[in-house]
This record gives sequence, C-alpha cells and structure tokens, in this order.
Amino acid sequence: MSMVLWANILVNGVVESDEADKYALYKHAKKIDELTKILQVASFMSIHDCTDMEFNISEQELPDGMESTDELMAINGLWIDGSDAVDMLERLIDDISNNSIKFGMLSNDKDIIVDELKESLVFAKKAKELDGKFNFSVVM
Repeated sequence: MSMVLWANILVNGVVESDEADKYALYKHAKKIDELTKILQVASFMSIHDCTDMEFNISEQELPDGMESTDELMAINGLWIDGSDAVDMLERLIDDISNNSIKFGMLSNDKDIIVDELKESLVFAKKAKELDGKFNFSVVM
C-alpha cells in the first residue's frame, strides 16, 4: 500500500481536497523539507496531516455526527495560512526549477516534483484568496 499526499484547504471550517495523488512529494518529503529550512519558509513536513491515515489504520469510529475524516482534520489537523503556503510553494518551485537538484538515486523525479508543487500551488492560492488555511494530508 503506497502513501501519497493530497493538497487540502480549510475555509470557514470546511475542508476541500484536490484528491490528486502526489506520490513524488511524499517520497521525497525529507529532502523537500530540508530545502524549506534553507529557504527559510514554512516547513514542508510540518503541514503533513496524518488524521486520515491514522484513522484508517485504527479501529476507531468517527465521532457521532461526523461523516468523514475531513471533519476531524478541520478541527484537529495541522494547517498553515494560505499566504504562507503560497510563499513556501513558490519558493520551492523556483529553487528546484532553477538549480541542479536531483531527487532519486537511479532516476530523477525533479520534473514530477515541480509538477506536483505547481498543482498544489493552485490550491494554496485558492486558500489565500479565501483567507483560508492549507495542508497536505497523508493518504494511503
């Protein structure tokens, strides 16, 4: 079972997900997080929310009145302001695109990473425009 990231926004207590599997971002999360430290932007891994994954591997049931783990993530999830997410993603895209950074030992996932970051940036910009929050959920 492989793990992926999904981009999410939180606006007025409601979570919206792009539901697009971002395997390369999950696979190379530690290296991307190191870049965010160098770039002095929000930590990439600090906004990886595990609510959905933890719920799916546990024996728990959703609290009464809740229909999805999105509702749990809205209340208890890890989030950053949309504007901070946009800054982080734009800086990462610029740095990775313009430098000789390799992602992978045998192959280079650089182009896939940039594509997944750009896809996420579209969602983060929506969060910023709506004065919302952004995160990545870890999905299995």
